[in-house]
Amino acid sequence: MRLLDSYDIPEAVAAGPHSPAFGKFLWNWFGDPMALSRGELDLTFLKDLTPAELALARELIRRNLHVRHTNIFQGVEALGDVEAAPILRKILDQETDLGWRLTIAGALWKLNRDPVFVECLEHAKAAKPSMFQYVHLARVLWLDDERAVDFLIDLLDQPDWGGRSMVLSLLNALELGKRLPMSADKMPHQPADYRKLRNDPAFRAHMVAAIHSRNAASKNGR
Repeated sequence: MRLLDSYDIPEAVAAGPHSPAFGKFLWNWFGDPMALSRGELDLTFLKDLTPAELALARELIRRNLHVRHTNIFQGVEALGDVEAAPILRKILDQETDLGWRLTIAGALWKLNRDPVFVECLEHAKAAKPSMFQYVHLARVLWLDDERAVDFLIDLLDQPDWGGRSMVLSLLNALELGKRLPMSADKMPHQPADYRKLRNDPAFRAHMVAAIHSRNAASKNGR
């Protein structure tokens, strides 16, 4: 199997033979990780790894954490490698870029609900221009409770319209259960509406249920 040269994979491991599940793991993490990075890969095949294959997969992810690629951090959480948590915390402590800190802290949150993820979200909230677009915005939903609702509504106070519009689109999609093919300024509910609804118990319960559903339906947590 031809894997990317940027990763440290022993030749004997790359050469195989591999079970279908382990071969799929190798290819999607170290051969062509694009589907994984875009959140398009169904990870249920990981359940078919044998105990020995799972241990080897975790070892390969650990030995490549220094590469600092998103898919590698995703590997720690996807494989449930709780023993890698101290390594991730060390990497996080040495990282200064807010985007990477969110990525690493997010992996820790998915792994063991490390509260450092909440701290990183709060620090990133003050960044200008807004960091909460696309991938980082979706990660807010990982909180999976009322904190996510409050955080999203707080983000409606961002100074740049680009960031606010993405948040507004996401809030409307969660509330209505579907993406709306229209610009944010034409959405049924606008920032003022969500600020008024913020403390409404029925609204909060509905939004949390929608976040639960969205998280459960995602292929790999993206």
